[in-house]
Amino acid sequence: MPPPPLNLLWVEPHFPGRLGAVADWFVRRRGYRCWFYCHTADPPEFWPPSMAKGLNVSVFNVGGVAREPSAPWHRLLERSLCYSYGCWEVLEVNRPKPIDLIIGRSTGLGSSLFAPVYRPGAPVVNFFDYYNQPREFDLADEAGPHTPAAYFHWRRSASAIELLDLENCDLPWTPTTWQRDLFPAEYRADFEVLHDGVDTRLFAPRPRSGPRMIQGRPIPEGARVVTFVAQTLERLRGFDRFWSLANTLLRARSDVLCVVVGESVVRRGLDIDFHQKDYPALLRAQDPIYDTDRFWMLGNKPRMAVAEVLAASDLHIAPSRVYPVARSVLEAMSCGSVVLASDSAPCREVITHEVNGLLLDPNDAGAWSLQALRVLDEPEAFRPLGDAAADLIRERYDQDVTLPRLAELFDRLVEREYRVSRRERETVE
Repeated sequence: MPPPPLNLLWVEPHFPGRLGAVADWFVRRRGYRCWFYCHTADPPEFWPPSMAKGLNVSVFNVGGVAREPSAPWHRLLERSLCYSYGCWEVLEVNRPKPIDLIIGRSTGLGSSLFAPVYRPGAPVVNFFDYYNQPREFDLADEAGPHTPAAYFHWRRSASAIELLDLENCDLPWTPTTWQRDLFPAEYRADFEVLHDGVDTRLFAPRPRSGPRMIQGRPIPEGARVVTFVAQTLERLRGFDRFWSLANTLLRARSDVLCVVVGESVVRRGLDIDFHQKDYPALLRAQDPIYDTDRFWMLGNKPRMAVAEVLAASDLHIAPSRVYPVARSVLEAMSCGSVVLASDSAPCREVITHEVNGLLLDPNDAGAWSLQALRVLDEPEAFRPLGDAAADLIRERYDQDVTLPRLAELFDRLVEREYRVSRRERETVE
């Protein structure tokens, strides 16, 4: 007999964020009841289908330095504690019950840190994205002599809240082995490495024949669609590299259509040079797009629109710096697109060169141009890579493969807590 549905409290700075789709799956597929607490939320068109049908969202305010879009390095821990306290205050006022398990996302803000003060008996699971290294990965290798010393102070202290979350959770959870291995060695054995999954019903290959559409706009017959998708169009995800490659492809072929999805303003503090700036506007001023009619910038779009873009893609470009592999890469693979990505450790965990995708040195612009043109010259010859990619995602990364395993972990944590508390009661009696 299956265990009864659980009552889950999710805490993440933004909704839907990374965990919103996971909570949605638990509501739709397992009948769980989910409360989601966040500081900010996307407009309703971005919300998952289970909203108000078992998934309920509450927005909490923050005070002090947490109100600022960024904070000096020496106030990062203070900012995180303000976030955590803001969440606890709203929990105390709303008092959602019952709560069997708390799931937080540790993104340098530690929003779930004080949640157990409200519900001390519930186990805590923390989802970890990244552990900053002082001098390597992401954009650290590109920090030149102009970079202020405060940037490196920040890098050395930025993961303090992750360490607090590690010490205060029952189960640390991360999507990939590469991400786990960023953390101090003494914590690695505690981690559950499990991807949060791809909705393969939504991100599915399109029929091989028939017209293609993106946002109501028809794609000309015979066009070669090249895509780039990211939360924000930034250096970290290699948008500068894509921009240069797109210009090369637009000049080389009159049938190329480049389609870009993502917000223009850089939000991550990792990019100290362009934080809070409109990065595409800066690129445009330096290197104007060769043919703007064949370069569609769609802005930030809901998941259904992203799926439409990726299903129409002949070649998906992912020239990221060394950083956790983007969700859009797995979604493009799920749609059967041929993915050309950076040859880096995070990408190699998902993509095998010339088996289910293509990997190249991200600093060799000439090699990227040649490889991209080969794919566009003979899309059918490269179609088996997209087919193999879609098969891989369905076998290993489908939500219906990964999230049942997560549900089993949740059930065991709650059952263990129940057994412990029962023994404590019996001892008292």
